[in-house]
Amino acid sequence: MIGDEGFKAAGEIAKTTTKAIEAGEKGGSYLAKTFEDAIHALAGAAADSAAAFRIRNRASIAVKTEKHLRSLGLDKSFIAMEERAAVPLIEAFSVESNDDLQELWASYIVTAIDPNSPAIGVTAMITNVISKLEPEDKGVLDSLFELDLAEPRRESIKLKNADFNTTEESLNFSLARFVALGLFSCDNSGSVGFAADDGHKMPCNVEIYTSIGWFRALPLLLMFKQSVMR
Repeated sequence: MIGDEGFKAAGEIAKTTTKAIEAGEKGGSYLAKTFEDAIHALAGAAADSAAAFRIRNRASIAVKTEKHLRSLGLDKSFIAMEERAAVPLIEAFSVESNDDLQELWASYIVTAIDPNSPAIGVTAMITNVISKLEPEDKGVLDSLFELDLAEPRRESIKLKNADFNTTEESLNFSLARFVALGLFSCDNSGSVGFAADDGHKMPCNVEIYTSIGWFRALPLLLMFKQSVMR
């Protein structure tokens, strides 16, 4: 979230990046134009208005996105995507004020537009997943993303609450959200779960056991990781 220093810096950011943004606009970049508008409007926005809330969030994510781009040796002229993807993306991240989740949005945008990234770009599915996350979910995802989810395994990686830096109640809520979003499945029936051939190996082979059941990672978790990490 941008504070007082961010308000002061916004004008300077706008001055130094306008040319690059305009270059992106020539390529049809609706997202770049939105970032530019947010930065220019930031200083004059009413602090208690819903519009200002969205503008501050957009400007904050614009600053974070620019930082990620600079680390890759890129500039804002690379911010170009079709309006079909950009419009729902902007609507979703405009209401996110949590700093950690704003960083996740910025990583998603940069991974999507990085010409050296194998990611497939911005998709409605991943945009929806990020938009439904709560701040406490970020730490759980960070722990999961430390795993090599792409490696095919015969034996699943088995995790429990102690493997995450959170309470079991919070972990249960996060995992329940992940089930609703298609990142995990859940079995609390007491059955033995998935049974495969002895030689069968599969990626994203992760299970988490908590007090409310067994949670098994689904392929979307791997796709999500690939969409936000370079």
